[in-house]
Amino acid sequence: MSPSPADAPPAPAAAPDARSADEALAAFALDPRVLHLNHGSFGACPRAVLATQADLRADLEAATMRWFVRDYQPALARARLAAAAFLGADADGLAFVPNATHGVATALANLRLAPGDELLTTDHAYGACRNALERTAALAGARVVVAPLALPLRDPAAPLAAILDRVTARTRLVLVDHVTSPTALVLDVAALARALPAHAALVVDGAHAPGMLELRVDDVGAACYTGNFHKWTCAPKGAGFVWVAAGRRDGFRPLVTSHGAALPLPPGGATTRFRLEHDWTGTHDPTPYLCVPAAVDTVAALGGGWPAVRAANRARARALAAEVAAGLGADLVDQTPAAPAGGASMVALAVTLPAGADHLAIERALLARGIEAPIVRHPGSPWPLVRVSAHLYNRPGDGERLAVALTALGVRGMKVP
Repeated sequence: MSPSPADAPPAPAAAPDARSADEALAAFALDPRVLHLNHGSFGACPRAVLATQADLRADLEAATMRWFVRDYQPALARARLAAAAFLGADADGLAFVPNATHGVATALANLRLAPGDELLTTDHAYGACRNALERTAALAGARVVVAPLALPLRDPAAPLAAILDRVTARTRLVLVDHVTSPTALVLDVAALARALPAHAALVVDGAHAPGMLELRVDDVGAACYTGNFHKWTCAPKGAGFVWVAAGRRDGFRPLVTSHGAALPLPPGGATTRFRLEHDWTGTHDPTPYLCVPAAVDTVAALGGGWPAVRAANRARARALAAEVAAGLGADLVDQTPAAPAGGASMVALAVTLPAGADHLAIERALLARGIEAPIVRHPGSPWPLVRVSAHLYNRPGDGERLAVALTALGVRGMKVP
Protein backbone atom coordinates (compact mmCIF):
# COMPACT_ATOMS: atom_id res chain seq x y z
CA MET A 1 0.00 0.00 0.00
CA SER A 2 1.42 3.38 -0.93
CA PRO A 3 1.14 6.00 1.82
CA SER A 4 -0.68 9.20 1.14
CA PRO A 5 1.55 12.30 1.21
CA ALA A 6 -1.11 13.98 3.37
CA ASP A 7 -0.51 11.27 5.97
CA ALA A 8 3.25 11.74 6.20
CA PRO A 9 4.65 12.36 9.71
CA PRO A 10 6.57 15.46 10.67
CA ALA A 11 10.25 15.40 9.70
CA PRO A 12 12.01 15.30 12.04
CA ALA A 13 9.49 13.78 14.43
CA ALA A 14 8.06 16.42 16.72
CA ALA A 15 8.14 15.85 20.46
CA PRO A 16 4.81 15.21 22.19
CA ASP A 17 2.96 18.34 23.19
CA ALA A 18 2.25 18.34 26.96
CA ARG A 19 -0.89 20.47 26.80
CA SER A 20 -2.62 18.40 24.12
CA ALA A 21 -1.54 15.19 25.88
CA ASP A 22 -3.06 16.38 29.16
CA GLU A 23 -6.32 17.17 27.39
CA ALA A 24 -6.33 13.74 25.77
CA LEU A 25 -5.57 11.98 29.05
CA ALA A 26 -8.58 13.68 30.64
CA ALA A 27 -10.74 12.35 27.79
CA PHE A 28 -9.65 8.74 28.43
CA ALA A 29 -10.74 6.57 31.34
CA LEU A 30 -7.11 6.14 32.42
CA ASP A 31 -5.69 6.55 35.91
CA PRO A 32 -3.54 9.72 35.68
CA ARG A 33 -1.30 8.38 38.48
CA VAL A 34 -0.13 5.56 36.20
CA LEU A 35 2.43 5.97 33.44
CA HIS A 36 0.82 4.37 30.38
CA LEU A 37 3.38 3.25 27.80
CA ASN A 38 1.64 0.09 26.61
CA HIS A 39 -1.31 1.18 24.51
CA GLY A 40 -0.37 -1.53 22.03
CA SER A 41 -1.33 -4.48 24.23
CA PHE A 42 -4.83 -3.65 25.41
CA GLY A 43 -5.66 -0.17 24.14
CA ALA A 44 -7.57 2.45 26.10
CA CYS A 45 -11.12 3.74 25.69
CA PRO A 46 -12.31 7.37 25.85
CA ARG A 47 -14.97 8.22 28.42
CA ALA A 48 -17.38 9.33 25.69
CA VAL A 49 -17.20 5.92 24.01
CA LEU A 50 -17.75 4.14 27.31
CA ALA A 51 -20.80 6.36 27.87
CA THR A 52 -22.14 5.32 24.46
CA GLN A 53 -21.63 1.69 25.41
CA ALA A 54 -23.43 2.20 28.72
CA ASP A 55 -26.43 3.68 26.88
CA LEU A 56 -26.50 0.77 24.46
CA ARG A 57 -26.37 -1.74 27.31
CA ALA A 58 -29.17 0.07 29.11
CA ASP A 59 -31.36 -0.16 25.99
CA LEU A 60 -30.50 -3.85 25.57
CA GLU A 61 -31.35 -4.76 29.15
CA ALA A 62 -34.53 -2.66 29.23
CA ALA A 63 -36.29 -4.88 26.68
CA THR A 64 -34.05 -7.72 25.59
CA MET A 65 -36.39 -9.38 23.11
CA ARG A 66 -37.33 -6.10 21.45
CA TRP A 67 -33.65 -5.12 21.24
CA PHE A 68 -32.30 -8.40 19.80
CA VAL A 69 -35.27 -9.10 17.50
CA ARG A 70 -35.99 -5.59 16.21
CA ASP A 71 -33.09 -3.24 16.93
CA TYR A 72 -29.88 -5.26 16.85
CA GLN A 73 -29.51 -6.20 13.19
CA PRO A 74 -30.04 -2.67 11.82
CA ALA A 75 -27.60 -1.30 14.41
CA LEU A 76 -25.04 -3.96 13.52
CA ALA A 77 -25.39 -3.18 9.81
CA ARG A 78 -24.78 0.53 10.46
CA ALA A 79 -21.71 -0.24 12.58
CA ARG A 80 -20.35 -2.59 9.93
CA LEU A 81 -20.71 0.03 7.19
CA ALA A 82 -18.91 2.63 9.31
CA ALA A 83 -16.16 0.17 10.23
CA ALA A 84 -15.70 -0.88 6.61
CA ALA A 85 -15.39 2.73 5.48
CA PHE A 86 -12.74 3.33 8.16
CA LEU A 87 -10.80 0.24 7.07
CA GLY A 88 -11.16 0.76 3.33
CA ALA A 89 -12.89 -2.61 3.10
CA ASP A 90 -15.88 -4.06 1.25
CA ALA A 91 -18.56 -4.24 3.95
CA ASP A 92 -20.08 -7.41 2.50
CA GLY A 93 -16.96 -9.36 3.46
CA LEU A 94 -16.58 -7.88 6.95
CA ALA A 95 -17.70 -9.62 10.12
CA PHE A 96 -17.20 -8.53 13.70
CA VAL A 97 -15.34 -10.90 16.04
CA PRO A 98 -14.12 -10.36 19.62
CA ASN A 99 -10.45 -9.88 18.65
CA ALA A 100 -7.81 -10.56 16.00
CA THR A 101 -6.81 -13.89 17.56
CA HIS A 102 -10.42 -15.04 17.10
CA GLY A 103 -10.23 -13.83 13.50
CA VAL A 104 -7.05 -15.80 12.82
CA ALA A 105 -8.63 -18.91 14.37
CA THR A 106 -11.66 -18.44 12.09
CA ALA A 107 -9.44 -18.23 9.01
CA LEU A 108 -7.50 -21.34 10.02
CA ALA A 109 -10.72 -23.28 10.70
CA ASN A 110 -11.74 -22.66 7.09
CA LEU A 111 -8.58 -24.18 5.61
CA ARG A 112 -8.77 -27.43 3.68
CA LEU A 113 -5.48 -29.15 4.38
CA ALA A 114 -3.88 -32.45 3.44
CA PRO A 115 -1.00 -34.29 5.12
CA GLY A 116 2.29 -32.72 4.13
CA ASP A 117 0.86 -29.26 3.44
CA GLU A 118 2.80 -26.33 4.86
CA LEU A 119 1.66 -23.29 6.85
CA LEU A 120 4.22 -20.51 6.67
CA THR A 121 4.77 -17.76 9.24
CA THR A 122 7.66 -15.75 10.70
CA ASP A 123 9.56 -15.98 13.96
CA HIS A 124 8.04 -12.59 14.86
CA ALA A 125 4.48 -13.95 14.80
CA TYR A 126 2.18 -13.28 17.75
CA GLY A 127 2.50 -16.20 20.14
CA ALA A 128 -1.22 -16.98 20.35
CA CYS A 129 -1.52 -17.17 16.58
CA ARG A 130 1.59 -19.34 16.33
CA ASN A 131 -0.10 -21.72 18.79
CA ALA A 132 -3.21 -21.77 16.59
CA LEU A 133 -1.06 -22.60 13.56
CA GLU A 134 0.59 -25.50 15.38
CA ARG A 135 -2.78 -26.88 16.46
CA THR A 136 -4.22 -26.61 12.94
CA ALA A 137 -1.17 -28.28 11.42
CA ALA A 138 -1.19 -31.13 13.95
CA LEU A 139 -4.85 -31.93 13.29
CA ALA A 140 -4.27 -32.13 9.52
CA GLY A 141 -0.85 -33.77 9.43
CA ALA A 142 0.55 -30.54 7.98
CA ARG A 143 3.60 -28.68 9.26
CA VAL A 144 4.46 -25.14 10.26
CA VAL A 145 7.39 -23.50 8.46
CA VAL A 146 9.00 -20.46 10.10
CA ALA A 147 10.81 -17.72 8.20
CA PRO A 148 13.38 -15.94 10.41
CA LEU A 149 13.39 -12.14 10.20
CA ALA A 150 16.83 -10.97 11.27
CA LEU A 151 17.29 -8.13 13.76
CA PRO A 152 18.29 -5.38 13.78
CA LEU A 153 16.26 -4.52 10.69
CA ARG A 154 18.27 -2.27 8.38
CA ASP A 155 16.87 -3.28 4.99
CA PRO A 156 13.07 -2.84 4.72
CA ALA A 157 13.00 -5.39 1.86
CA ALA A 158 14.63 -8.13 3.95
CA PRO A 159 11.46 -9.48 5.65
CA LEU A 160 9.68 -10.02 2.33
CA ALA A 161 12.70 -11.83 0.88
CA ALA A 162 12.99 -14.05 3.95
CA ILE A 163 9.31 -15.05 3.75
CA LEU A 164 9.33 -15.74 0.01
CA ASP A 165 12.47 -17.83 0.41
CA ARG A 166 10.44 -20.33 2.50
CA VAL A 167 7.51 -20.65 0.07
CA THR A 168 7.30 -24.05 -1.63
CA ALA A 169 4.82 -25.95 -3.79
CA ARG A 170 3.31 -27.31 -0.53
CA THR A 171 2.64 -23.89 1.01
CA ARG A 172 -1.10 -23.49 1.47
CA LEU A 173 -1.23 -20.51 3.80
CA VAL A 174 1.06 -17.64 4.78
CA LEU A 175 0.21 -15.94 8.08
CA VAL A 176 2.04 -12.68 8.78
CA ASP A 177 1.57 -9.74 11.10
CA HIS A 178 0.99 -6.38 9.45
CA VAL A 179 2.73 -4.87 12.49
CA THR A 180 4.71 -7.42 14.48
CA SER A 181 3.52 -7.28 18.06
CA PRO A 182 6.76 -8.06 19.94
CA THR A 183 9.17 -6.18 17.67
CA ALA A 184 7.05 -3.35 16.17
CA LEU A 185 8.10 -3.92 12.55
CA VAL A 186 5.72 -2.87 9.78
CA LEU A 187 5.65 -5.49 7.02
CA ASP A 188 4.73 -4.70 3.42
CA VAL A 189 1.83 -7.13 3.24
CA ALA A 190 0.55 -5.78 -0.08
CA ALA A 191 3.90 -6.49 -1.76
CA LEU A 192 3.89 -9.94 -0.20
CA ALA A 193 0.39 -10.64 -1.55
CA ARG A 194 1.51 -9.68 -5.05
CA ALA A 195 4.56 -11.93 -4.86
CA LEU A 196 2.92 -15.08 -3.49
CA PRO A 197 1.87 -17.90 -5.85
CA ALA A 198 -1.86 -18.61 -6.17
CA HIS A 199 -1.69 -21.79 -4.09
CA ALA A 200 -0.45 -19.87 -1.02
CA ALA A 201 -3.30 -17.91 0.58
CA LEU A 202 -2.25 -14.84 2.56
CA VAL A 203 -3.85 -14.27 5.97
CA VAL A 204 -2.84 -10.99 7.61
CA ASP A 205 -2.91 -10.59 11.37
CA GLY A 206 -3.54 -6.85 11.41
CA ALA A 207 -4.11 -6.65 15.16
CA HIS A 208 -2.34 -3.28 15.47
CA ALA A 209 -3.08 -1.80 12.05
CA PRO A 210 -6.54 -0.13 12.36
CA GLY A 211 -5.93 3.38 13.66
CA MET A 212 -2.14 3.04 13.47
CA LEU A 213 -1.66 2.73 9.71
CA GLU A 214 -3.41 4.33 6.77
CA LEU A 215 -5.30 1.19 5.86
CA ARG A 216 -7.12 0.04 2.75
CA VAL A 217 -7.89 -3.61 3.36
CA ASP A 218 -9.39 -4.06 -0.12
CA ASP A 219 -6.05 -3.11 -1.68
CA VAL A 220 -3.86 -5.46 0.37
CA GLY A 221 -4.69 -8.47 -1.76
CA ALA A 222 -5.03 -10.88 1.17
CA ALA A 223 -7.40 -13.84 1.24
CA CYS A 224 -8.29 -12.86 4.80
CA TYR A 225 -7.44 -9.87 6.98
CA THR A 226 -8.22 -9.62 10.68
CA GLY A 227 -7.63 -6.86 13.22
CA ASN A 228 -8.64 -5.13 16.43
CA PHE A 229 -10.60 -1.96 17.11
CA HIS A 230 -9.79 -1.94 20.83
CA LYS A 231 -6.14 -1.00 20.28
CA TRP A 232 -5.35 2.13 18.27
CA THR A 233 -8.97 2.87 17.32
CA CYS A 234 -9.83 2.91 21.07
CA ALA A 235 -13.12 1.01 20.97
CA PRO A 236 -14.21 -1.05 24.00
CA LYS A 237 -12.52 -4.41 24.60
CA GLY A 238 -14.08 -7.17 22.51
CA ALA A 239 -14.24 -5.31 19.18
CA GLY A 240 -12.36 -6.97 16.34
CA PHE A 241 -13.08 -7.96 12.76
CA VAL A 242 -12.35 -10.54 10.11
CA TRP A 243 -12.54 -9.62 6.42
CA VAL A 244 -12.67 -12.20 3.64
CA ALA A 245 -11.92 -11.61 -0.04
CA ALA A 246 -14.91 -11.77 -2.37
CA GLY A 247 -14.03 -15.07 -4.02
CA ARG A 248 -13.63 -16.86 -0.68
CA ARG A 249 -16.81 -15.93 1.19
CA ASP A 250 -18.98 -18.83 0.06
CA GLY A 251 -18.55 -21.55 2.63
CA PHE A 252 -16.42 -19.41 4.95
CA ARG A 253 -17.93 -20.34 8.32
CA PRO A 254 -17.69 -18.76 11.77
CA LEU A 255 -16.19 -20.77 14.62
CA VAL A 256 -19.68 -21.22 16.13
CA THR A 257 -22.42 -22.74 13.98
CA SER A 258 -25.77 -21.21 14.88
CA HIS A 259 -29.17 -20.52 13.34
CA GLY A 260 -27.79 -18.77 10.25
CA ALA A 261 -26.52 -22.07 8.88
CA ALA A 262 -30.11 -23.21 8.20
CA LEU A 263 -32.16 -20.03 7.79
CA PRO A 264 -33.57 -19.61 4.25
CA LEU A 265 -31.96 -16.89 2.17
CA PRO A 266 -34.45 -14.10 1.41
CA PRO A 267 -35.32 -13.55 -2.26
CA GLY A 268 -33.56 -10.92 -4.30
CA GLY A 269 -30.14 -11.29 -2.72
CA ALA A 270 -31.03 -9.16 0.31
CA THR A 271 -28.38 -10.97 2.31
CA THR A 272 -25.90 -13.84 2.01
CA ARG A 273 -25.15 -17.03 3.89
CA PHE A 274 -21.91 -15.35 5.02
CA ARG A 275 -23.95 -12.57 6.63
CA LEU A 276 -26.54 -14.89 8.18
CA GLU A 277 -23.88 -17.05 9.79
CA HIS A 278 -21.42 -14.42 10.96
CA ASP A 279 -23.91 -11.83 12.23
CA TRP A 280 -25.49 -14.20 14.75
CA THR A 281 -23.42 -16.79 16.60
CA GLY A 282 -25.49 -16.81 19.81
CA THR A 283 -26.47 -14.39 22.55
CA HIS A 284 -23.62 -12.21 23.76
CA ASP A 285 -22.94 -8.55 24.48
CA PRO A 286 -22.44 -6.97 21.04
CA THR A 287 -22.07 -3.40 22.33
CA PRO A 288 -18.29 -3.27 21.65
CA TYR A 289 -19.04 -3.78 17.94
CA LEU A 290 -21.73 -1.11 17.94
CA CYS A 291 -19.34 1.38 19.58
CA VAL A 292 -16.77 1.24 16.78
CA PRO A 293 -18.28 4.25 14.91
CA ALA A 294 -18.28 6.28 18.15
CA ALA A 295 -14.62 5.37 18.76
CA VAL A 296 -13.63 6.36 15.23
CA ASP A 297 -15.38 9.73 15.55
CA THR A 298 -14.23 10.45 19.12
CA VAL A 299 -10.53 9.82 18.52
CA ALA A 300 -10.65 11.79 15.27
CA ALA A 301 -12.14 14.75 17.15
CA LEU A 302 -9.53 14.51 19.92
CA GLY A 303 -6.61 14.45 17.50
CA GLY A 304 -7.73 16.69 14.63
CA GLY A 305 -8.66 13.90 12.20
CA TRP A 306 -7.19 10.45 11.65
CA PRO A 307 -4.22 11.45 9.46
CA ALA A 308 -3.17 13.86 12.23
CA VAL A 309 -3.75 11.21 14.92
CA ARG A 310 -1.59 8.66 13.14
CA ALA A 311 1.19 11.16 12.46
CA ALA A 312 1.15 12.45 16.03
CA ASN A 313 1.26 8.97 17.50
CA ARG A 314 4.21 7.98 15.30
CA ALA A 315 6.03 11.14 16.38
CA ARG A 316 5.20 10.46 20.03
CA ALA A 317 6.46 6.89 19.83
CA ARG A 318 9.75 7.95 18.29
CA ALA A 319 10.25 10.81 20.75
CA LEU A 320 9.53 8.60 23.76
CA ALA A 321 11.75 5.82 22.41
CA ALA A 322 14.54 8.37 21.96
CA GLU A 323 14.17 9.31 25.65
CA VAL A 324 14.40 5.65 26.69
CA ALA A 325 17.35 5.05 24.36
CA ALA A 326 19.22 8.04 25.76
CA GLY A 327 18.55 7.03 29.35
CA LEU A 328 19.58 3.39 28.91
CA GLY A 329 22.05 3.53 26.05
CA ALA A 330 19.73 1.24 24.06
CA ASP A 331 19.44 0.69 20.32
CA LEU A 332 16.20 0.44 18.38
CA VAL A 333 15.67 -2.91 16.68
CA ASP A 334 14.15 -1.26 13.60
CA GLN A 335 16.97 0.82 12.15
CA THR A 336 15.44 1.49 8.75
CA PRO A 337 15.28 5.12 7.62
CA ALA A 338 13.02 7.41 9.63
CA ALA A 339 9.39 6.52 9.59
CA PRO A 340 7.45 6.45 6.37
CA ALA A 341 3.76 7.32 6.52
CA GLY A 342 3.05 3.70 7.36
CA GLY A 343 5.38 3.69 10.39
CA ALA A 344 4.41 2.21 13.71
CA SER A 345 3.14 3.98 16.83
CA MET A 346 5.33 1.72 18.96
CA VAL A 347 9.05 1.08 19.09
CA ALA A 348 11.11 -1.83 20.45
CA LEU A 349 14.51 -1.31 22.07
CA ALA A 350 17.13 -3.96 22.90
CA VAL A 351 18.15 -4.29 26.56
CA THR A 352 20.01 -6.55 28.96
CA LEU A 353 18.47 -7.77 32.20
CA PRO A 354 20.25 -8.34 35.52
CA ALA A 355 21.89 -11.78 35.78
CA GLY A 356 19.26 -14.40 36.50
CA ALA A 357 16.36 -11.93 36.24
CA ASP A 358 13.09 -12.97 34.68
CA HIS A 359 11.59 -10.50 32.22
CA LEU A 360 8.13 -10.91 33.69
CA ALA A 361 9.48 -10.13 37.15
CA ILE A 362 10.91 -6.86 35.78
CA GLU A 363 7.57 -6.11 34.16
CA ARG A 364 5.71 -6.70 37.43
CA ALA A 365 8.22 -4.56 39.30
CA LEU A 366 7.40 -1.72 36.90
CA LEU A 367 3.68 -2.26 37.54
CA ALA A 368 4.34 -1.95 41.27
CA ARG A 369 5.91 1.43 40.52
CA GLY A 370 2.87 2.57 38.53
CA ILE A 371 4.48 2.09 35.10
CA GLU A 372 2.91 0.02 32.33
CA ALA A 373 5.45 -1.11 29.73
CA PRO A 374 6.06 -4.64 28.41
CA ILE A 375 9.41 -6.38 28.80
CA VAL A 376 9.52 -8.91 25.99
CA ARG A 377 11.41 -12.14 25.44
CA HIS A 378 10.45 -13.53 22.06
CA PRO A 379 11.91 -16.05 19.59
CA GLY A 380 12.11 -13.33 16.97
CA SER A 381 14.66 -11.31 18.95
CA PRO A 382 18.09 -12.39 20.22
CA TRP A 383 17.78 -9.87 23.05
CA PRO A 384 15.16 -8.91 25.63
CA LEU A 385 13.14 -5.93 24.46
CA VAL A 386 11.37 -2.95 25.96
CA ARG A 387 8.45 -1.93 23.76
CA VAL A 388 7.15 1.63 23.99
CA SER A 389 3.67 2.43 22.64
CA ALA A 390 2.26 5.92 22.29
CA HIS A 391 -1.15 7.47 21.89
CA LEU A 392 -2.49 11.00 22.17
CA TYR A 393 -2.24 11.05 25.99
CA ASN A 394 1.53 10.48 26.21
CA ARG A 395 3.64 13.42 27.38
CA PRO A 396 7.25 14.58 26.99
CA GLY A 397 9.33 12.98 29.71
CA ASP A 398 7.32 9.75 29.87
CA GLY A 399 10.23 7.90 28.28
CA GLU A 400 12.69 9.42 30.74
CA ARG A 401 10.59 8.17 33.65
CA LEU A 402 10.60 4.66 32.21
CA ALA A 403 14.37 4.75 31.70
CA VAL A 404 14.96 5.85 35.31
CA ALA A 405 12.76 3.04 36.64
CA LEU A 406 14.44 0.43 34.44
CA THR A 407 17.89 1.58 35.51
CA ALA A 408 16.86 1.24 39.15
CA LEU A 409 15.82 -2.35 38.40
CA GLY A 410 19.20 -3.15 36.86
CA VAL A 411 18.10 -3.04 33.21
CA ARG A 412 20.69 -1.68 30.80
CA GLY A 413 20.60 -0.80 27.15
CA MET A 414 22.00 -3.04 24.42
CA LYS A 415 24.06 -1.79 21.50
CA VAL A 416 23.10 -4.19 18.74
CA PRO A 417 25.73 -5.35 16.22
